[in-house]
Amino acid sequence: MKNILRHLGLLAAGAFLAGIIALILLDAVIMPYLVGKPSAQVPNLQGLSASAAAARLEEAGLKMTIGDSLHHETAPANAVIDQDPSGGQLIKKRRRIVLTVSKGPRYYEVPDIRRVSLREARLQLEENQLKIGQILYRSSDTLPAGAVVGQSPPPAAQLARDSAVDLQVSNGPPTALKRVPHLIGLSIQAVKDTLRKYELRIGHIAKRIDEQKRVGTILAQEPTSEQRIPRHSRIDLVVSAAPPPPKPDAFDDWEEP
Repeated sequence: MKNILRHLGLLAAGAFLAGIIALILLDAVIMPYLVGKPSAQVPNLQGLSASAAAARLEEAGLKMTIGDSLHHETAPANAVIDQDPSGGQLIKKRRRIVLTVSKGPRYYEVPDIRRVSLREARLQLEENQLKIGQILYRSSDTLPAGAVVGQSPPPAAQLARDSAVDLQVSNGPPTALKRVPHLIGLSIQAVKDTLRKYELRIGHIAKRIDEQKRVGTILAQEPTSEQRIPRHSRIDLVVSAAPPPPKPDAFDDWEEP
């Protein structure tokens, strides 16, 4: 009886050991052979177009799926802006890489800001993620001073975020006196543009040596700023000039006989 039990124990132990060995072989050899696939390194696809990304994945033995499309302020439309798994990871071949592609920058509609005040125009543009560009003052018989007469681009135009909208602002009736802008410290080229915006003109230009100021800087103006003068009046200016070169000494060229 004892011999029978001993043999049964040995058989059970052998069967258990054989089962362990079979599991090890199944996990390490048989299963990888049946279901295993070669590995591939995920390429970095960000910045590529969707078509270029698909070609790159095909070369690596991987597949592509576009998961989402989002507006992006800097990436052009159809460019890859994210991927999962990320570049550099080692995964099984034929696995799909999920891409997020750009829809390009978001565009914002230009509001109709004609006939409103300059302050209101600024607020409406900021609400639409836009800003004021150049301001040109123009006389108007129909709109009070400070109201927007015209705009460029026109209402309903589509612009990228932080784009500028140029405005024409009423300077009052043509017969009304116009405010003189502050010009001191500006360059002569900047003054030309500024006076044009205020419906004024450059008058007489005098020069004065001022070694503390850049050549061409406005030192004085007449009439002074904040005065009001008729439309198309001329503003006289004093502009910084460079000092003349030193004259040669009369004895520099003299030689002793």
